Amino acid sequence: KKEVKPEDNKELKITVENKELCSRYCGVVLTDIKVGPSPGWMKQTLKSVGIRSINNVVDITNYVMIELGQPLHAFDYDKVGGHEIKVRNAKAGEKLATLDGKERELTEEMLVIADQNRPIGIAGVMGGTHTEVTEETNTIVLEAANFEAKNNRKTSKALNLRTDAATRYEKSLDPNMTYPGIVRAVELLQELGAADFLVADVQ
Repeated sequence: KKEVKPEDNKELKITVENKELCSRYCGVVLTDIKVGPSPGWMKQTLKSVGIRSINNVVDITNYVMIELGQPLHAFDYDKVGGHEIKVRNAKAGEKLATLDGKERELTEEMLVIADQNRPIGIAGVMGGTHTEVTEETNTIVLEAANFEAKNNRKTSKALNLRTDAATRYEKSLDPNMTYPGIVRAVELLQELGAADFLVADVQ
């Protein structure tokens, strides 16, 4: 682990506009990301519960979800507009291309993760393609949050989008698990050589 220097720090502004639907949001920036394949033991663990291995960063978020029950998501920091995260309700007419390759039309009842310009994820359900972690990614925003169960279930059903994260959130997760979840993911990212150091504190 490298020592964090002031000039290494990357800003991340987080605003939760609807605290009834998002009781806690933890976000952290990690740099020197090295995206590649996961070790065999992690691939096997994911496979045993029906989760396909994608890359080390995404696999670690899924592994922690299995291990602790806390869903996480990683965004490509450089693709997050204004380096700002807003947890807000979707606006009428907003759309988002999700990671399954489909364009989703959102409604005002749905909670989204947005940047300065547009939605980048459907809260507690699925992220968007625009900020997807790829082999070119070198800095990420790691998210661990707690979303209200009923609204999450309604959003998932309305979009006909069932995911591992959504099925967990609709069971009313403990908001106190967000911090241990994100810390565990950071530990794994560093232990497996996927990230060298933390450059922004958990918010």
